Amino acid sequence: MVYGIFFVITLLAGRCVCELQYFIRTPRNTSVAEGDTAVLGCQVGNLQGRVQWTKDGLTLGFDRDLPGFPRYRVLGEDADGRYNLQISGASLLDNSKYECQVGPSSGNPPIRASAYLNVLLPPQRIEFIGHSSGSRLERKENEKVEITCKVWDSKPAAEIVWLRNNVPLADNVEIETKVEDGTISQRKTVVSKLKFTAKSSDNQATYACEAVHGGLRGQTRRVNFLLSVQYPPERPEIHGYVEGETIRMGQTVSLVCESYGGNPLATIIWYKNGQRVDHSYTTMGSKSKNVLRFVASADDNNAKYRCEATNVMVADPLVAEIVMAVQFAPDKVTIKGPETARINETVTLECETSNSNPASSIQWVVGGRILPALFTRNDTSEEGGWLTKSNISITVSDSDRTKEVSCYANNFALSTTKVQTHKIKVLYPPDDLTITGYTPGDLIAEGTERRIKCTAVSGNPLPTLEWFAGETKIENPTVDQGESESYISSEIQVKVDRADNAKEYTCKGKNEANPDNPVTKSFNMSVEFPPRILNITVDPAKPVEGRSAVLTCVTDTSSPGVVMRWRHNGEILPATDSATGPGPFGGIITTNVLQIDVTTKHVGAVFTCEATHAPSQTTVHNSTVLTIKYRPQFSGVKDEFQIEEGKSSVLSIGVNAYPEVSLDDYTWEKAVEPRIKIPRLNRTVSGTRIVAEGGSLTFTNAILGDAGDYVLNVKNEVGTSSLTVKVAILYPPRFLPSKKVVEVDMGARAEIRCNVDATPLTPKTLKWKRKGFKFEKRGKIRLVDQGSILSIANTTKSDSGEFTCAANNGVPSAQPVNISQTFYLIVRHKPDIDKSPGVSKAGFNRGEKAKLVCQATGASDITFFWQKEGQQLATPTQLKKSSKYSVVASKPSPLVWESALYVENVGSADYGRYKCVATNALGTDEHSVVLDVKSHPDPPQDLRALSVTYKSVSLAWQPGFDGGFKQSYRLRMKKIGSEHFFFVDVKPADATTFEVSDLQPNSEYSFSIMAYNKKGESNYTKNPVHATTASDPPPGSRAREISTVLSEKEDIPFIIIVTVSVAGVLLLLLNIVLVSCFVRRRRRSGQSKIDGGGSSSASSKSATIEMFVGSSYNETMGDTLSDVSERSSDYFASDLEQRTRHVQEEFEDPRMRGPTSTYLIDHNPIYSSQGGVPSRSLSSVYGTLPKQTAGYTYDEDLSRQRFIHSLGQNPGRYDHIVQEGGILPRQEFPPFHRQDPYQTLQHQYQYDLPPPPPPPPQEPSTYQNIYPRYLPGTRFGDV
Repeated sequence: MVYGIFFVITLLAGRCVCELQYFIRTPRNTSVAEGDTAVLGCQVGNLQGRVQWTKDGLTLGFDRDLPGFPRYRVLGEDADGRYNLQISGASLLDNSKYECQVGPSSGNPPIRASAYLNVLLPPQRIEFIGHSSGSRLERKENEKVEITCKVWDSKPAAEIVWLRNNVPLADNVEIETKVEDGTISQRKTVVSKLKFTAKSSDNQATYACEAVHGGLRGQTRRVNFLLSVQYPPERPEIHGYVEGETIRMGQTVSLVCESYGGNPLATIIWYKNGQRVDHSYTTMGSKSKNVLRFVASADDNNAKYRCEATNVMVADPLVAEIVMAVQFAPDKVTIKGPETARINETVTLECETSNSNPASSIQWVVGGRILPALFTRNDTSEEGGWLTKSNISITVSDSDRTKEVSCYANNFALSTTKVQTHKIKVLYPPDDLTITGYTPGDLIAEGTERRIKCTAVSGNPLPTLEWFAGETKIENPTVDQGESESYISSEIQVKVDRADNAKEYTCKGKNEANPDNPVTKSFNMSVEFPPRILNITVDPAKPVEGRSAVLTCVTDTSSPGVVMRWRHNGEILPATDSATGPGPFGGIITTNVLQIDVTTKHVGAVFTCEATHAPSQTTVHNSTVLTIKYRPQFSGVKDEFQIEEGKSSVLSIGVNAYPEVSLDDYTWEKAVEPRIKIPRLNRTVSGTRIVAEGGSLTFTNAILGDAGDYVLNVKNEVGTSSLTVKVAILYPPRFLPSKKVVEVDMGARAEIRCNVDATPLTPKTLKWKRKGFKFEKRGKIRLVDQGSILSIANTTKSDSGEFTCAANNGVPSAQPVNISQTFYLIVRHKPDIDKSPGVSKAGFNRGEKAKLVCQATGASDITFFWQKEGQQLATPTQLKKSSKYSVVASKPSPLVWESALYVENVGSADYGRYKCVATNALGTDEHSVVLDVKSHPDPPQDLRALSVTYKSVSLAWQPGFDGGFKQSYRLRMKKIGSEHFFFVDVKPADATTFEVSDLQPNSEYSFSIMAYNKKGESNYTKNPVHATTASDPPPGSRAREISTVLSEKEDIPFIIIVTVSVAGVLLLLLNIVLVSCFVRRRRRSGQSKIDGGGSSSASSKSATIEMFVGSSYNETMGDTLSDVSERSSDYFASDLEQRTRHVQEEFEDPRMRGPTSTYLIDHNPIYSSQGGVPSRSLSSVYGTLPKQTAGYTYDEDLSRQRFIHSLGQNPGRYDHIVQEGGILPRQEFPPFHRQDPYQTLQHQYQYDLPPPPPPPPQEPSTYQNIYPRYLPGTRFGDV
């Protein structure tokens, strides 16, 4: 048995030795690029122990996730023994020795295997030393090139490869490479220098330096440069012409000079006979070219053209040249000889050609026939061609007018001919002249301009033409001569006048053939002209109404005669016959006579004589007003004369008569039965209200009974005239009985009648008004007797409401009476309860009697009932059992019904939601009202801007719940771009609209609003309203403001102005007396101080106050104000000063301080001379002043004036008081009607008075709103 046990143990031990753990795969040295992932392999066979990795001897742990090493992870499965170490985002920190360790277990010894991880760091940058990548490097041919490339900071050192046009360099170059320590630890920098000799084949080759490194992940980094090698071009060649070739003049020649190669490419320039002619060339590829294009001319014959090619590598230009041969004809032919000849005279002419190649042949042609030359010869030209000359002689016959000789130069080689013609004039006189522009017998209108031309077409040479008007020569005519001397003309421009009528105009022509016997042509001009004036005579000079008168009209001279007619007050009278006679300038004088029967229509009438000149369409006028004796005529007559009741007025009628009338010739009567004669002004008795004086009727204190018809009778020696005048008495409107409430069914027509009695009564007298109602669309207004009717068709619920009938007929004119009356239109509809926030809640505390209000509009009668939690309240049964609830119904207006629910002795159970139900025959509406304890108010609703001007914004809002107390509103505003808010209290407190003024033009402001009561304040509205003021005031606004102020000033009676002026003078004299007394008293006081060792501050203050008060004695304050001031000195000196300092500190703001001198000269009295407490204290828009206590009397008022700066002119809005330390809100005081005569002195000596204390604060609190309108020299918009 022991042997068996030993055998088993031996067998197990041998088995264990045979199955030891071992590495299937060991880690290997690995390189990885920075940022990549590396894996070190490790796989163990027959794994018994635990496996872990170490890094430079530091164990990483047995967990595959390797806590503390977020980038390390062990990959594989335990079952197959794989423990590969993965390193993500490799960095230089991972460059270490890593070991895979397997721990011992069950007789297995530990095993381990290690490897190195090499982290490859790519180069930081690659660059050329002294050159930038992509640059151009210039070298001359066979010049040495040396350039250095540097690859910075890599691990390990990078390999540098040089390339030429992307091909690695191997031959004919020298490369030096060295490795240096990098600028970063563990990194290397490689420097490589390339050296070679530049060849022309290297031109435009790209050389690159490339860094090869494993850390670049298969990518490369390189820098490169472009090598430009300069070398000379090849010799130029000329194309386009071969020497010996003949070119004709006028042929286009293109000479092309080309040069190949060279860097830079060659510059090619053309020269002609040594002068540069073209330096523009083009390059393409490896070739330069200059094309010289020109048209062959004579000077190109034997010309030498040279082409030069150069660049920076050529010391002397490379040249190619040619000599050109050109054939050309002569460009001109010249004939020399006389230009005039007489009959039978022989003249000699010579013809000469200009240069030509070959020489030309000359041929003479005279009168169309070829004649032989006397001789011809050819001479060589200095320009390389030939000059040809020839001459001929001819005789002028008596049949020749002009001898024309032509010389032809023929160049047969070029098939060209050049000809020149020479004319010889034969002298002879002109035959006749022609005049155009006027035909004898034509009538020319006076004042027109006429061009008249004299023309000669014969004579050799053409004659000289002269014009004469009568015997006077006309200077500077316009002369025109035709081509080839075919004619000559002389033109005059005549502005025709009546003096030209029948005048003779003559044209004369002469030349060398007739200098003393000119040819003439003449005509007589006929002119039409109208008369210039008319003369009218009247017989008799003063016609009498009812008799005949003769009017005679005579013209001055005209050509031809005129047609005459008469007008009476612009109307044409029947035509009468005219008589004619001779007049000056060969014209005619015309006479016309008009006979009339004089009537009253001729009084002041205008008789006009017209003479019409038909050819010139001209009419001449003259007028006369007849002086007629006639009966009185009336003017200034109105259909109705209007006089305001109670006013005095003068009715004036204009009377015209000839002979004139006197005052005794007027009588006035009132057209009643019996007739009432109106007395004259100087014949009235006391109490007469209506008097007459000539054509005037004066009414004094007119009454309604004065209305009616009045008759005016006026007479003179010719007769008597009468006029009836209607007089109306105007009185202001008054309302007559009307139906005030109109009730209709929905959809029916409603008519509201407003009855008014007034004179005058016109459509403008009555106006219908209702805010928001569109009368032009919904209503029709018509005027009826004693009133106006407003008709509304298809009435709707929205038509219900108040309509105002306003009457104003402008009477009395000084201050017209404006009356209005309210009418109610009720459109029957179901109840509509007011659900606005202000009436949706009620606030009452426990133990109080609560009132919940429910208002509704509708018709017909509305019945209310109240519910709470589904139970109806205040039913008859409940009222019998308990008086907890009661309901009171009312009708505040014809449109509104109201029900008030009263809750007695409010308890906790009474708080909550109550339902109000309103019903009538047409339907039902309901609304909930919440009963809550009294609290601060809710924010107002629906804040909006109603209108905007250049300096103000008008706002409106809807009240919220008032919290159970009377609420007020405060606006908060800010100019956009400013950091400060400004606050304005709304006055009156219950207003729901407000205008913020004194804003800056063209500026944007934001506004919000809150409500407050005695319990506290609500929040400001969440969404501010924005408004932008206009940039400019409306047209005329400033003028209207000034006019308003001036009109107010005009209302001050003159007696008040005189009284105030006299009082001012007296006060000034009194002031002088008081100053004198004060100075003497101060001197005595000073002397007494010297004598007695000084006096108390109280006595000084006493004297000062007594001086200030003067004669303003306050009986309630004792015998003398000096006594009061002595008793009050301690108060002034201590308590008032301390309290004033407290106010100054509380409101200390440097921005609010005005100049110290301001309050000395800009003082306004604000206190009455009567003692006592002000009757009430009002808040301004800037805040509230504390309530004053009793005993704050006139002596304290005096000391308050020490620090008061000014008081605004608009109480209740922006008025304020400026203190030395800031602004205090203004407190309203009783009006002060008398100027303090000692103001000035008070300001001069105010240092004797201490500042007053601030009044005690009033409930609930005192706050200050600083509105910068009243900063000295600033406005709100400037802050």
